[in-house]
Amino acid sequence: MTAPGRHSSAARFGLAELIDFEAQLVVDRERPTDELVTRDRAVALRWRDRPSTHADLAARWVASLREGRPRPTVGERVESAYSSANWAVFVSFVLVGAAVALAVLRFTGDHPINVLVVLGVFVLLQWLNLIATVAAFLWSRVSPGFLARFPVGVLVRRAFARIAGPEKAGRFLARRSLYPRVERWALFRTMQLGAIAFNIGAIATFVAAVSFTDLAFAWSTTLRIGSDGLQQFCEILATPWRSWLPDAVPTTELVESTQYFRLERAYVNAPAGARVQDAAFAGGWWPFLLMCLLVYGLLPRLVLAAWGETGLRGALGGLRFDTPDEMDLIARLKTPHVRRPHEDDPGNVAPLGEGLQPLGRPEKLREAQPVVAVRWRNAEISDEVLSSRLRDRLGGIVKKPIGSAGGRDHAEDEALLERVKGGADPVVVVAEPWNAPDRAFERLVRALREGDGSRRRVYVLLTGGGDEEQRAVWSGYLAELADPYIALDTL
Repeated sequence: MTAPGRHSSAARFGLAELIDFEAQLVVDRERPTDELVTRDRAVALRWRDRPSTHADLAARWVASLREGRPRPTVGERVESAYSSANWAVFVSFVLVGAAVALAVLRFTGDHPINVLVVLGVFVLLQWLNLIATVAAFLWSRVSPGFLARFPVGVLVRRAFARIAGPEKAGRFLARRSLYPRVERWALFRTMQLGAIAFNIGAIATFVAAVSFTDLAFAWSTTLRIGSDGLQQFCEILATPWRSWLPDAVPTTELVESTQYFRLERAYVNAPAGARVQDAAFAGGWWPFLLMCLLVYGLLPRLVLAAWGETGLRGALGGLRFDTPDEMDLIARLKTPHVRRPHEDDPGNVAPLGEGLQPLGRPEKLREAQPVVAVRWRNAEISDEVLSSRLRDRLGGIVKKPIGSAGGRDHAEDEALLERVKGGADPVVVVAEPWNAPDRAFERLVRALREGDGSRRRVYVLLTGGGDEEQRAVWSGYLAELADPYIALDTL
C-alpha cells in the first residue's frame, strides 16, 4: 500500500462510535473468519502509527469502516436522536423555569414580592433537588440501571430500539453490563442540562421583570426572625460576592425598611396609611436575588454538567474491550493472522432466539495461564486428556484438582466455590452436550460472579457427541444469561 493511502488521525470514541462498534460486531458474526481477518488486517495496515490502547484500536477501527459508507450510520442516528432529546429537555425546562419565575415574581400592586419565597424556591428547593440528584447518581453506582428507569432513559432506549432494529438493540441492551458507567454518566449529564435550562429560564424572566416592570420586594414570615437575623443570613448567602460586588448585599437599612405585614398591607416602618416609603428602595433586593440565582442555582449545575461531561469521556475512554468477541477483533488488528481452533466447527453458531446475542469463542490465554477446570455433571473425560486439550487449545495450565459441579454431591459444589472465591483465573466448564444447562448452571455462574469475579472469564467447552439441537440448547441458554464474559466452544 502506498504512503498516501495511510493515515494516522486520532479517532473520537463517543456514544455513536460505541453503538456502531456493537452493531458491527453483530454483522461480523455472520461472516467467515478468513474474510474478517483479511478486512481487518487491511484496515490496520493503513494506520501510519500504532494505537496504544484497546480503546484507541476500537475507535480507529470504527472510523475506518465508516469511510466510504453512506451516512449517517446507526450510531450517528441514535446519537442525533439523543441530542434531539437533550434539546427537547432543554427547551422544556427553560419554559418551566420561566413559568415558575413568573409565578413567584407575580406583582399586581396589592402586596410586594416576598424575598423569602424567592429564596425558598430558587435556592432552598434547588439545593434539595441537587442533593437528591447527586444521591441518585451515587446510588446508581451500587444499583446499575437505577437512572435508566428515569423518563429520559426510557425514551432513549425506545428511540434506540426503533432506529437500530430489534436485533442490534437486543444485543446492545443485553451487553449493558459492560457499559454501566457510560449509561450512568450520559443520563446524569442530561439531568444537569435540564437543571441548567430551568435556571436560564428563571434568570432571563427575572432580569426581564426587573428591567421592564417596577417590582417591589419585602420580607414577611410567621417565624420569629428579626431583621438582624435575616441580615446575618443574607450576608452569609452573599459571602461569594460580598468582597467584589457590595451593591448585591442587602444593607441593614434595606432589611429593616422592607419588613411587611400582609394584614395591614403596609411595611412595618412606613408612615400610617402608606403602603411603601420608596418604590425604588423597595426594589433594591433584586441584585442580591439575581446573584443568588446565579451562584446557588445556575453555577452548581454548570459545575455538575462539566463533571458529567468529564465522567462520560472517562467512561468511554476506560472501556476494557476484553470480552471474547472484542479480543478476537483486537487480535485481528494487532497480528497478521489469527489462529482459531476448529474454524469450520459450526457448534457455536447455532440459531438463537431473536434479540439474543450469539456467544463468542474462547480466546487464547497467555502462556502458562492458570485455569480452573470443572466437570459439569461428571462429564466423562480423564484428567490427563482434559489437561492436555486445554493446554493445546487455550494455552492454559490446569490447576489441580479438577473440580466438579452440577452433580448430586452438594459438598463438591461448595468446595469448588470456596476454592475459586476471590480469584481471577479463568474457569473452564467441560460439559456433555446432552446434559442440558438449567438453573443449577445459572447458580454456578452467579456464584462465580460474586465479589471480584464480575469480569472472570467462564469458558464452556462441550465434549464430542450429541447433535446440533443439543448444542443449540447450550448456546441459546448461555446467550440468555446476557453475560459478555461467557464463551462457548467444543472440546
